Amino acid sequence: MYEVKEVTDQFQFMLLQLESMNTFIFDIEDTFKYMVRQLYGIPYEERQKKMIELTAESYSKIRPYLAHKERDFIFVFVHAVLDRNQPGKILVNNMDHPTAGLVISQGGKYYLFGEEQDSTFYGEILEFLSNPEHHSHFYDLYCSSDAWLHKIKDDLINNVVELKRSHYILEENMNNSDDRNNLSSSFEVREVNPELFDKYRDEVDFSYSLLWGSGEAYIEKAFGYGIVNDLGYVGACHTFYIGGGYIEPDILTVEAYRKQGIAYKLCMEFIRHSRERGLVPYWDCDAGNIASHHLARKLGFTKVGDLPILWWHENQQVISRYQEKYHYTN
Repeated sequence: MYEVKEVTDQFQFMLLQLESMNTFIFDIEDTFKYMVRQLYGIPYEERQKKMIELTAESYSKIRPYLAHKERDFIFVFVHAVLDRNQPGKILVNNMDHPTAGLVISQGGKYYLFGEEQDSTFYGEILEFLSNPEHHSHFYDLYCSSDAWLHKIKDDLINNVVELKRSHYILEENMNNSDDRNNLSSSFEVREVNPELFDKYRDEVDFSYSLLWGSGEAYIEKAFGYGIVNDLGYVGACHTFYIGGGYIEPDILTVEAYRKQGIAYKLCMEFIRHSRERGLVPYWDCDAGNIASHHLARKLGFTKVGDLPILWWHENQQVISRYQEKYHYTN
């Protein structure tokens, strides 16, 4: 057997185990790899990678690095993953002491956080983001600092476009109880059940299959309100993300039914339910979405600020239409 001068107690114990099993290992590298697998439960090759998937039990290790370094933004989708309310994963630069990482919500929102100096990790992040096979049609990349954004934007310049998001929060004592927008009696507000969720997912927005999967999974963690007629959905206010004591709504009104107070009424029900559950509503919309800004202020939300993000989509036509709709092309 080879001489080992400095080993941990755990390694020493493993060496004794190998000897007692009459295991003959002639390659010191193989022995070391065996020890790493026994200690950490993963192959040595995975341990050597700079981009490692963090186990759910270790999510608490990244909490000190999650806050935005310059402003007081809340990223509800990050908390949704951390709280395991919605599917996702977290890639980090070190399993034991992570200082940088990427939170990936299966719904398409990503958050790059932590220290920017780890060049090996940065290279693997670039490779991951540049490969379409890693993404479901699109992603929105949020960053924990302006330095991260500017650094990665330059290297992804041919893959992404920069957008601006506006964040609002409904503070505890803020409430707009103005309900002058009475709906027509033909519009009945209904709380979303599994069947209504499935109808919305299948007929209106298939991305909800990524966010939640089934109606049963949605109802277990979240809630929403909708108005449906014989033709289908007229409007809806769904839980987009929920976590960390915050809840982010997603609002839709079919174009033919807009300017009738439908979105306002649905959001009021959503806010009421949120407060009953002790949740703080948080609003995230495109900076160019004038109607969304107007609705947020009408509901009593306070603006937190504007935040640049990077957006990738597999379809260039989708990008062009979005930029034109929200005035990025002027």
